[in-house]
Amino acid sequence: MPPGPSAAPPVPGAPAATPTPTPLPRGGRLAIAAAAGFDFDTFDAARSGEPSVVELLGRVHARLIQWADPAAAVLGPDLAAAWEQPDPLTLVLRLDPRARWHDVPPLAGAPVTAAGVQAHLARVVAIARAGDAPRSQRSAALLDIARVETPGLAAVRLVLDRPSPLLLPALAGEFALVQPPAVLEGPSAPSDPLDPALLAGCGPWVFSGFDGPAARFRAHASGHRSPLLDAMAVSPPVDTLARYRAGELDEFPAIDPRDAEAARALPGIVELPRFHRELVLSTFAASGPPWSDPRLVEAISGALNRTCLADALFAGRARPSGPLPPVSRAALEPPVLAPFPGYAADAADDARAARQRWEAAGGPSLGPVTVDIPSIFDPRYAASAVVIARLNDVLGPQFRPAVETYTTIARRVQEGAYGNGRAAFWFGWGTPLPSPDPRELLLDLYGHALAPAERSNLLAADPADSAAFAGLQRAILRDGFRGVVPWLQQVGETFRRPGTFGPPPSPFWDGYRDVQRYRLS
Repeated sequence: MPPGPSAAPPVPGAPAATPTPTPLPRGGRLAIAAAAGFDFDTFDAARSGEPSVVELLGRVHARLIQWADPAAAVLGPDLAAAWEQPDPLTLVLRLDPRARWHDVPPLAGAPVTAAGVQAHLARVVAIARAGDAPRSQRSAALLDIARVETPGLAAVRLVLDRPSPLLLPALAGEFALVQPPAVLEGPSAPSDPLDPALLAGCGPWVFSGFDGPAARFRAHASGHRSPLLDAMAVSPPVDTLARYRAGELDEFPAIDPRDAEAARALPGIVELPRFHRELVLSTFAASGPPWSDPRLVEAISGALNRTCLADALFAGRARPSGPLPPVSRAALEPPVLAPFPGYAADAADDARAARQRWEAAGGPSLGPVTVDIPSIFDPRYAASAVVIARLNDVLGPQFRPAVETYTTIARRVQEGAYGNGRAAFWFGWGTPLPSPDPRELLLDLYGHALAPAERSNLLAADPADSAAFAGLQRAILRDGFRGVVPWLQQVGETFRRPGTFGPPPSPFWDGYRDVQRYRLS
C-alpha cells in the first residue's frame, strides 16, 4: 500500500495541522503479466468484443469517466474532469483542459476538444443504433442519446430521449474508449484493423511496440493523467513464475495453484486475492414445469452446498455467491445467506433439507435429469464427476451429465430448453460480469424476472449504497432463485515483487489505474 500521510507534531493550544500526503516516487519501469492471453481482433474499440484487446487499448486511450473505486462502485473523472445533470434528459461533461492526444502522427499532441469527443460519441451511437456493436459493448444505454452538442470548446452536452440511469456506467464501460474518429475512418485510416496507428490516443500511456509477446508503453507525461512510472510492459501469463524468478516480471497472476504454492515460498513476495470475472451458475426455465416448482430448484441448490462445492471443484479457491457476487461490496454476507438452501455452514444440514424438498415436490418422478456442462469447463475441473456424484448422493441416482459446447448451451438457454417440460439444466461459467455497478450485475442475471416496481427501484438506487440492494437479493433467494442459481465466484492470486505498489486487483479490467503504480527502488 502507499505510504501513509505525515504531519507535524501538534502544538498545544493550536489548531491541528492538516496532514500532508507523502509524495509518491516517480520514475522507473514495471513489467506485469495480464490475467489472460492476448487474442486481438481489431484495435477499433467500438467494434471489438475481445476483452484482451483492452490490455492495449485501455492504456493508450481514455474514457470520459472511469471507475475511481471499482470495489465501491464509485465513478470518477477521466477525460471529463466533472459532469452535471441539470435535468433528467441532459448530461453535461466538462472536459479536462490538460487532455491532449499523443505526440505522434497524425495527432501531433493536439488538445482534446469537445468537437473531437462529439464526433466520437456520434460514431459509437450510430454503431449501436445500427446493431453492429458486439454484445460485450453493452451499448444499450447509448441508444438513449438523442443528440450530442458542444456548448463550448471544453464542454459536451448529451441530450437524451428518456432518462437513462445507466448512461454514466456505460461511459465508463470496458470498451467505452475515446478514439479519434479521423484516425479510424479518415482518408488516411489504415486498412488493417490491427495497425498500430490505431493505438494513438489520449490515454496515460503511449504504445512503444512489441518486444516478443510483451506490449511496451511509455508514459504520456503531457496528458491529463500522467503516470508515476516512466514505462511499463504487459505480457500474456506464460511461464510467469520462471520469468519472475529471472527478474523479467514484477507482478503476475497465478493461473495454476501449484504456481501459487511455489510463489508463496519466494522471499518478501506480496500476495493479493484476484476474483475471477465470471460466476459459476446454473439457469432453469421457471415459466413451466418442472422448474416452475421452486422447491425443486431449491433442492438442487441445497444439494450442492457452496462450501462443499468450492472445496471439491476448486480446492477452496472460490467463494459462495448470492445474487450479487462476493466481490461486490453490496453482496449479502455469509450469515445472511446461511438460512437459504445451499449456504448452510454444515453441508449435511443442507443435504437433509434438500432431500426432503426434492421428494415433497415429486423430484424422483422426473426420471433422468440431464446436466449440461460446458466442454471448456468440464475437463479442467471434472465437474461432470463432482457435481453429478454429489447430486446423486443427496437427491437420488437420477442425474446424468452431458458435456456440450457453450454455443449449444447458449442456444438451449434462448430456446427455454432447460425446463418447459424438459428435466435439464446447465452448470458452468456465466458471461463476464458487466461492471462494478450492482444495478447492472442484478439486471444482467435477473432482469428477466424483475417486477416493474423492482426494476424501477433498482435503477433508482445509488450504486455505492450497499444496503439498497439487500432487500431485492433476499426476495430473489426466497423466490427459488427466479431461474438463476449462482454457485461460486472463483478467486485466485496475484503476486507482486517487494517494493512495487499499485491498486488491488479487480475482476473488472482496471489497467487505467496503472497511473497509480510506482516502485521504491
